Amino acid sequence: MKLTADDLKKCLNECISEIVFHHNEFSLVPKAFSRTRKWPLDKLIHFILSFGSQSLGTEILEYFQFQDGFPSVSSLVQQRKKLSFQAMENLFKLFYNRTESDPVLFKGYRIAAIDGSELPLPYNPNEENVIGENHHSTLYLNSLYDVCGKIFMDSVIQHGKERNETDAACIMVDRISEKYPVIIMADRGYENYNLFAHIEERLFDYVIRIRDLGAIRTMASGFDFPADGPFDLMRDVVITRHSTGPCIVNRIKYKYFSKTARFDYIKDSKSNDYELTIRFVRFQLENGSYELIATSLSEDEFSAEELKKLYQLRWNIEVGFREAKYILGMEAFHSKQENSICQEIYSRIIMYNFSMLITLGTKIPEKERKHQHQINFSRAVRICIAFFKQTENGPPIDVEATIVKFLLPIRSNRSRPRDTVSACVVSFNYRLA
Repeated sequence: MKLTADDLKKCLNECISEIVFHHNEFSLVPKAFSRTRKWPLDKLIHFILSFGSQSLGTEILEYFQFQDGFPSVSSLVQQRKKLSFQAMENLFKLFYNRTESDPVLFKGYRIAAIDGSELPLPYNPNEENVIGENHHSTLYLNSLYDVCGKIFMDSVIQHGKERNETDAACIMVDRISEKYPVIIMADRGYENYNLFAHIEERLFDYVIRIRDLGAIRTMASGFDFPADGPFDLMRDVVITRHSTGPCIVNRIKYKYFSKTARFDYIKDSKSNDYELTIRFVRFQLENGSYELIATSLSEDEFSAEELKKLYQLRWNIEVGFREAKYILGMEAFHSKQENSICQEIYSRIIMYNFSMLITLGTKIPEKERKHQHQINFSRAVRICIAFFKQTENGPPIDVEATIVKFLLPIRSNRSRPRDTVSACVVSFNYRLA
């Protein structure tokens, strides 16, 4: 059953109330949030969720509608320091679990993509998480994304200096509920036997792109694949901690892992070997280049052409990151403190899901048009956040009726080169005052 905008707002407010009820678990200062202040915990969380990309002073003025007696920026900063970012992390999980309905399936599977995005942090002389001599500091957001339902399912934040995408992927795979069969998709960088094993141990399947033939450090270099052209081949792999015996005789089938290499299902050399059967599919793209996919799906269920179409859905997680970063302002932080920044990251993901659920539940009126149309998500986000901030005394907002006034034509088969642009911090000095 589709939830209305009012249902979703009520659900999110109930989740906030539950976090407030258990505030002792998320307080960094003993007895914090126990006294009545201008920033009680429910209002503090509500305010963080409603953040835009403006300066803190402007955010406070607009949130309190320019009424006399609004709190100062300093009071907000002090209250945020008392709240662990885990409060927002738990709020994200709570809201996701309570709004999870029947997902959009692809051939009976729920399709989930894993990827990560680097978030540059404002300069902080006391920051220990730095890269290089120029004091460059980042956080790395790893996310699990429902590419058909267009919502974030899970996220793990790591220090950019110590990031490990496959470790974060294993954590998120282990936390997926078993309500539906799942296919995990990921791009290059996730070609990892330990991740494959974690997915198969959950009885899920995977479609993961690996580095092509001839690339440095590609999984494909250890197999007897054709030198060129498309192929669709099955290979048996045995992961072992033994460097002698069959590993020496058959290096194509046996993959040796030293005691320092992570593989969670073989503790030491006394443990049994671990067997995997992997299907490798190489297909040609329209531009003449090739992509190589590792999958656990059988050829009877998904042909090479169907895998090619399935993998194209992975791009939706890239769109999700772009919308969270540039429409909801995930990169426009309002603090230099890591704890406060993590609060904002999770708050942006929550409001992304909140806005997307409302948008997907809004029906576009049927009219004769040259092109099919879709809702303008940039406008929808602003409408949904204004609806969330609205008080009981404010004028009512018909969210769905307002959203459908902002539509965009769908022009299929359009593409452009993907430009690589270095990410930089959104400076505090260059915000809308």
